[in-house]
Amino acid sequence: MKLKLVKSKIATTAYVQKSVREGAKVTTKAVMRLGTLEEIALREGCADPLAWCRAKVAEMTAAENDRSKAVVVQYNPGRRVKPGSGALRLGGDMLLAGLYRGLGLPGICAGIQQAGRSAYDLNEILRTLVMGRILFPGSKWATREQSRRLVKAPRFAAEQMYRSLSLLSGSIDTVQAEVFRQSKSLAERRTGVIFYDCTNYYFETDEEDGLRRRGKSKEGHPNPIVQMGLFMDYDGIPLAFVIFPGNASEQPTLKPLEEKLAEDFDLTDFVVSTDAGLGSEDNRRYNTTEGREYICVQSLPQLSEKDRLMAIAPQGWRVAVRDRGLGPVDGRDPGRDVFNLDELDMQRERHTKFYKEILVEKRLNGKGPRMERVIVTYCHDFALYLRHKREQRLKKAEKIVKSKSTKSRQSQQDPRRYVETLYCTREGELAEHIAMSIDGNVVEQEQQLDGFYAYGTSLDDNAVDILRIRGFHGEIEHLFRTTKSFLEARPVYLQRDERIRSHFLICFLAMTILKILQKKLDLKDLTIDRLITTLREFNFNYVSGVGYTPLFERNELTDRLQEIAGLKLDYEIITKREMGRIYKSLM
Repeated sequence: MKLKLVKSKIATTAYVQKSVREGAKVTTKAVMRLGTLEEIALREGCADPLAWCRAKVAEMTAAENDRSKAVVVQYNPGRRVKPGSGALRLGGDMLLAGLYRGLGLPGICAGIQQAGRSAYDLNEILRTLVMGRILFPGSKWATREQSRRLVKAPRFAAEQMYRSLSLLSGSIDTVQAEVFRQSKSLAERRTGVIFYDCTNYYFETDEEDGLRRRGKSKEGHPNPIVQMGLFMDYDGIPLAFVIFPGNASEQPTLKPLEEKLAEDFDLTDFVVSTDAGLGSEDNRRYNTTEGREYICVQSLPQLSEKDRLMAIAPQGWRVAVRDRGLGPVDGRDPGRDVFNLDELDMQRERHTKFYKEILVEKRLNGKGPRMERVIVTYCHDFALYLRHKREQRLKKAEKIVKSKSTKSRQSQQDPRRYVETLYCTREGELAEHIAMSIDGNVVEQEQQLDGFYAYGTSLDDNAVDILRIRGFHGEIEHLFRTTKSFLEARPVYLQRDERIRSHFLICFLAMTILKILQKKLDLKDLTIDRLITTLREFNFNYVSGVGYTPLFERNELTDRLQEIAGLKLDYEIITKREMGRIYKSLM
């Protein structure tokens, strides 16, 4: 700071000035008006007001360099703020920078950039896009615009950002494998059991090309979609992903991704858990021949009638999960005894999950039969839920019958599945009459399976342990919901296939960072939703030329986030110089 004297015909006025960097420019601003020399002499009772002014400037300079002393800021109620000089600054990226760096992404980007001979900073662009996906999700253009509100705004052109997406697409497999290796130094990666599932994301367009194809959207959108297959480890952290066209089948995607895990991740010995759609007989046999184990949802209607009747028969059930406060089951030991479901008070045992085991014969065209262990479960609460949902669909089906609507069935849960349609016609003529009714056989077959669920497995472990492992599969669905809702991975606005793949790489990296951070925080009942919200609210007020004051609420979570990041950002004010030093250490 320095003293500035402004002389006029009437008096000499003293100001305190400071050099301030605004972007690439350095300018001088007056931070305090000390008064005219006559005013100072009278107010301070000093004979030499000029000496007092010099001492005051020296004191303010020392105070600025000493964090233990107060920072004085003056606001002028008669001075308007400059256009475009918003004071809000987003600081959540500072809490994530250490994990981004810990995953080895700066080094990965340097290697890709050197091989591609690009002139722009690929690491800065990727870091901005990953942080933006967490803090202010939107289109790539919107992310670049919003990034200007970060405490330290990045600098890259829009065309460089889009070129970087094309450049990254050629190294997606390499990035995933290297991130997995680096992540093991940040958090435990339990890969003895891995979970695989698929979802799809729709586009903001009606045009089909490349990956953008019309298929069965899980959200019922008519737009073209792209599909993602995702592997997740037993800690709920994303492991690897693949992108494929919206009209392609999910089943063939499992084998190539498992091969990638073996070749690039050095993972060969694991149990893979999938849903029924991915657990085809071909995929099950593939895993057994590769020396791996599997747990797959087994469709009960697809079993032979003999096996299906054996699976749902009331005899031979054991307790898998039960509230211990209930005491014995009908006077018997729930941990050891075998039960007949018809003999139990199911209102009392409403939330108890029972199980039984059967062996079924599986066949595949061109290959011999094999025997498979099937674990069947029953829960009365689940049965009541299915009955309630069926009653709702039947009411809709009755309206369809009444209106004689002939629209095609849209999904497995479509109420049209209960409607039987007969076309009354003379031979060779168009139908003159349509007769519609509720198909009682379909309703009866569905009722028989209320409350039952089944899993096919190659494991020889205890059935209860297998069910416990399978119970974690729902976490992968939560990952998908998070990417779609909080990370706003759809609708997708990109057009080129390579940029579409890079978009999902960014979502994958953002989700990986969040899940590792959630695990490191180790706070009870901390949801990923609350974590994201806290990061988005970790903001500062920028006092031009002086520093940053926190706008976030200090609590246990923000304290732990700063502790993990190795930062302390909850001081009443952080000087601009200190914030610059902090950012430099993070990058």
